[in-house]
Amino acid sequence: MSTKRRIATLIASTALLVGGTVTMGAGTAAADPNFTFKYSGTTSNGSFTVAVYNNGTYAGLAEWNADPVSGHPGDAMRAGDVLSDGWYVKAILLSPYRLATTQGHPATYLTPWKTGDLPEGQKVEMRVAISNGTTTYLSQYYTGHA
Repeated sequence: MSTKRRIATLIASTALLVGGTVTMGAGTAAADPNFTFKYSGTTSNGSFTVAVYNNGTYAGLAEWNADPVSGHPGDAMRAGDVLSDGWYVKAILLSPYRLATTQGHPATYLTPWKTGDLPEGQKVEMRVAISNGTTTYLSQYYTGHA
């Protein structure tokens, strides 16, 4: 079983044990609220952003920054939440595992960068989780590189 599938199974099992639900998809959730994810595409240096929308309204983001630029560190990720709607944003890096979450912070909130040096060119996979503590919506994994 792949690492991605094991992690997805673990998340789904945990949610079921505590009475929550997990919705996974390739970019949209079919319930109200309706979360969608828009991938910016990967830049030549490996960076990318995933914007989150709730019923068409910009709700937040997850960001991977491959190289240092404008005072921001490289090999770094962060999450941001801009809506006071009771949902929080998590940026989840698959390997090496890293988590940036807005949970516990009022909107508008942008997490500090979560960093750690990676070999130049190493593939990274990141997804976004939107949760209210009971229900979680997951984006697909998006790829970039260090």
